[in-house]
Amino acid sequence: MHPAIDTEPIRVLVEDLILVDWGPMTLTVSVWDQGIARPVMAVQAAWTALESLRTMADFKGFLALKVNRIPCGRPLPAAVQRAVDAARSISEDLSPMAAVAGASADEAAHAAMTLGAGKVIVNNGGDIAIRLAEKEHATVGIKAPDSEKLLGRLNITGRHNIGGVASSGWSGRSLSTGVADLVTVWAENASLADAAATFIAGKTTTSGIGVVQARAIELDPSSDLGNQLVTARVDRLSGRRRSQAFQKGARTAEELLQRGLIRGCLISLQGDSVLLDPEGIATLT
Repeated sequence: MHPAIDTEPIRVLVEDLILVDWGPMTLTVSVWDQGIARPVMAVQAAWTALESLRTMADFKGFLALKVNRIPCGRPLPAAVQRAVDAARSISEDLSPMAAVAGASADEAAHAAMTLGAGKVIVNNGGDIAIRLAEKEHATVGIKAPDSEKLLGRLNITGRHNIGGVASSGWSGRSLSTGVADLVTVWAENASLADAAATFIAGKTTTSGIGVVQARAIELDPSSDLGNQLVTARVDRLSGRRRSQAFQKGARTAEELLQRGLIRGCLISLQGDSVLLDPEGIATLT
């Protein structure tokens, strides 16, 4: 391959897998129509994703604000507005940074659908936007953190109207105030799923010996959480304390389900799981 091509931010790996590799962001786009891979559509959607990522970087300081400090009605770029709207829907205590990955994925998926795609999957570092025509389907694996082991699968069809799957947890790539190893949420779009996963993970808590916290800025100098205490280590917890954490996380997830903001949730902690799946799309392994 020509050396110049290796430096391009967008690469066609195979016809149904286009890579966007830009700084810390690694995103893939897959597009089909009538069962046929559409790499041209996928590349165009990938450019939309790249522009969204660049816009998010330009608005980094703004996105770090809690949504209760952001006035309504200010004109914003589409990707930024998606992140703001999703965070505000889930909790006024969130910043739009909680939905940035999902919002960028949503922008790319939306772009592909406007080009006539029938099936789109955009994976932004594990936060996934999905768009399916009525007769299309997709399977999304749920992996344990830092492992190739599958915890379960989501079997989604176009009739489910599920457009996003996102995960959070203390041991993943994002920081969390909770103790859940993994919280995976599926929702109408990736922006909402992203914000909700962050929020539920932060509410899955238990206090006492064995939960070590540190200031976010000490673990990640670029974190928008600043001096907020986040979880740095979780030792083996007793059954009682795991149950306490599950109850808090599940209560938060159930409230979001009742409000129609999410469609389901899996909370995993030290080998145990709690599943909220009213539509029965999840299969645990």
